[in-house]
Amino acid sequence: MSKIILCADDSVTMQQVAEITFRGTDFTYVGARSADEALQKAQAQRPALVLADAVMPGKTGYELCQALKGDPALADVPVVILCGNSQAYDAARGAQVGADGSLSKPWDTQVMLDKVGEIIEKAAAGTARPGAAASAGAAAAA
Repeated sequence: MSKIILCADDSVTMQQVAEITFRGTDFTYVGARSADEALQKAQAQRPALVLADAVMPGKTGYELCQALKGDPALADVPVVILCGNSQAYDAARGAQVGADGSLSKPWDTQVMLDKVGEIIEKAAAGTARPGAAASAGAAAAA
């Protein structure tokens, strides 16, 4: 199974934070600055999980999730929507596009690693429920 974590975020700062988060773990970090770039990288490298910024120029993280879930070769790749302080996770939209969860930015490193591990484990066991995952960001903020 792939150990690649693909992060689609237009912010250079968030890309650096994500890279640092996964440094020293069993995961290989791959960054993309747009949804289109992320989709191309996902098709070429088949990640274990995709982190998708909810708000990016061009296609949003929700649209990226929908594109990934619509590709038969990538439909089972878990997608976590990343939401900044200025926008809340849209659970209805997440469910509609098949998102496997959400996290708030900036994230706590351990919360991110735990959430990623949990979702990948569920996906490997075939028990992932796209769109049904609660927002880990809200739980982490509490």
